[in-house]
Amino acid sequence: MRKVGASISKTIYEDFKVAAGSLGITHKFRFVQNSVKCLNNDAKIDFSGLDDSEKIKGISNYKRVLLEELSEYDEQDFKQIRLRLRGKEGQQIITTFNPISEEHWIKKKWLDTEELHDVPMECGTKIPKELCVAKSVKRNSPKTIINARTGEMETHEPDMLVVQTTYLNNFWVVGSPDGTYGYYDEHCIANFEHDKQYDPDYYNVYALGEWGILRTGGEFFSSFNRGRNCGAYPYDSSLPVHLSVDNNVLPYISIQFWQISYEQGKRVWQFGEITAEAPNNTVRRAAKLASTKLKEIGVDAVIIHGDASTRSANTIDEEKRSFLDLFIATLQENGIYVTDNVGNKNPSVALTGEFLNAIFEGLIDDVEVKINDACNVSITDYLSVQKDSNGAIYKQKARDPLTKQSYEKHGHFSDCMRYVCHDLLSSEYVAFSNRRKRNLFSQDGAIHYFNPTISYEYTDSLLYVMPDVCGMFVMIEAWHIGENWHIRDIHYRQTASVTEMISLIASSETGECFVECAKAYFQMVRELREQTEKNVLVVKTDGDYQRRIAATSDFIASNVFFSSKMIGESDEYAAFMESILDYRQGSHEYGASAALSGL
Repeated sequence: MRKVGASISKTIYEDFKVAAGSLGITHKFRFVQNSVKCLNNDAKIDFSGLDDSEKIKGISNYKRVLLEELSEYDEQDFKQIRLRLRGKEGQQIITTFNPISEEHWIKKKWLDTEELHDVPMECGTKIPKELCVAKSVKRNSPKTIINARTGEMETHEPDMLVVQTTYLNNFWVVGSPDGTYGYYDEHCIANFEHDKQYDPDYYNVYALGEWGILRTGGEFFSSFNRGRNCGAYPYDSSLPVHLSVDNNVLPYISIQFWQISYEQGKRVWQFGEITAEAPNNTVRRAAKLASTKLKEIGVDAVIIHGDASTRSANTIDEEKRSFLDLFIATLQENGIYVTDNVGNKNPSVALTGEFLNAIFEGLIDDVEVKINDACNVSITDYLSVQKDSNGAIYKQKARDPLTKQSYEKHGHFSDCMRYVCHDLLSSEYVAFSNRRKRNLFSQDGAIHYFNPTISYEYTDSLLYVMPDVCGMFVMIEAWHIGENWHIRDIHYRQTASVTEMISLIASSETGECFVECAKAYFQMVRELREQTEKNVLVVKTDGDYQRRIAATSDFIASNVFFSSKMIGESDEYAAFMESILDYRQGSHEYGASAALSGL
C-alpha cells in the first residue's frame, strides 16, 4: 500500500517487476494491473492506495501488509491498518520510510512509546552475510497482558523489529560487497558527498537514516542553522525570565522561556518550551504547566510577551476575560509575579522574519539569538515553517482526525520567537526597519529623525485626525519649523469610542485640528467644537488614498521628520512607523500612510 494510489504503478509496482527480472524469476509470475500472481500456487501480491478508506476494511484476509513510505500516512491510517489485520496466524506489517522529522508521529507516537533494545542480526543459511549488516537493529520488549478469555496474566513476546539502514546498504548505489550484483552509482554517491557538506540535514535523513528535518529552500527562517544557532543555552538564575505565548489551542498552546544578557552586546536565548496539547490546551491548564516549570527552576517573577490577539475578550470565560488576562491570573494564583509586555498590535510578520534572518546570519553587530538544544519542537518549527508569496509565514492547514477541527500545523513557536525578539531587541529592530528601502517614503533609504536634544522654535502646529481608516483611529501631532514638520506624537489604535476620541483630541497641545472623516462622524466634530477651544475643521474623505499617498511621498521623504525616541517609548508610535515602512502601492493596510499623506 501507498498513501496515494495514483503513485502505485510508477513506483512500488514497477519496482517489483524490475526485481523479478533481476532475480530471473519473471516467468513464475503474472503481472496484471497492480497485482502479481504466482503461477505455481495461489499466492498473490495486490497493490493499493489509501485514497479510499474502505480499502482498509478488506485487508484482514492478507498475510502481510507492506506500507511503503509510511511517513506519508496519517497516524489514524496506521492505527486502522493495525486494527483490521487480524484473524490469521503469523500476520505481519512491514513499513519502510525515511526519518524526515523528529516530530513526526512515527517517532513521537509510536517508536518513542516502545522500549527498544539493540539485538544482533542473525543470518539464515540461505541469506548472504552482507544482507544482515545494518546501522542498527532494535527489538521491543515483552509486555504483560491480560488474557481476555481466561482473565490470566500472560507474557506477550516482542513483536516489533526496527532496522536502520544507510545508503551503504543499498547495493544498487554502492554495489554488492562481492561485486557480483547490484550497481555502483558514482553520480548518486557524488550527490551524497555534496549534501554531506552543503545540506547536512538532507544527508542525515536520506544517506544515514537519522531523524532530522528536511529543508525545501522556501523556509521562512532561511538563515536559521541548527549547528550555528543552537547549542547548550540553559537557564541563568541571575537573569529575568521572559515568557512568550501563542494562544492557538490546536495542535497545542505554545509557551517559550527566554532570557537576555547585556554583558557582551545583546545575547538573547530560548532555554525552554511547553507544548500544551490536549487535554492541557486550555488557558488555565497551560498556565499551570508554565507555573510548575517556573517553580522547578526557582523562578517567582516573569515578563510576558506574545500575540496581541490574546488581549481580546472571549466567550468561554464567564467574566469574558481575555486569554491573556486568564493566563496572567492563573500564573499569579500559583505565586508567579507577572509583568505584562504584550503589545497592542503585532509586529510585521515579513519584517520580523527578515530581522531574525539577519541576526541568524550574523549581519547585525553585537546581537545574537540562540536556541537551547532541548527545545526540539521549537527548533523543528524554525527549520520547517515555510514562507508565503508575500514574505509572511505560510500557515499550512491540517484537520484533526478525531474532532475534524481545522488548525495550522506550523508557525506557532515561530510566532512566539518573533514576538519576544521584537520586544527585547526593539531598538535594533527599528534601526533595521529604517534601513530597508521598502516603500515610496524611503526610496533613498531615508526616514528622517529630528534631534530630541535640541530645542526648536516652532512657528505652527497641526493636529490631523482620521477616526476610522482601515479599522484604525489615527491622530498625528505635527509641529512646523522652517520648511519641515516634526511628528512629535501619534495615536494609532483600533477605532475608539466617540468619547475617547474627543478626549484625546481635546488633550492635544496643538492648535488647529483637521478631522478627515465620513458623514457618520460629523456629529462627533460638532461635539468636539463645543468641548474644545481648538479651531476644528472637517474634511470629507475622498477615499482615493493610493493616489494621494503617491502624490505626497516626495515631500514626506524630504520634509517630514519623526522622533526615534518616541518609537522606543510608545507602542502606538512604533506601530504607526511599522505600518508606514510596510506600505506598498496597492496594499490593503494603508491607514498610517493615508493619514500622513492627508496631513
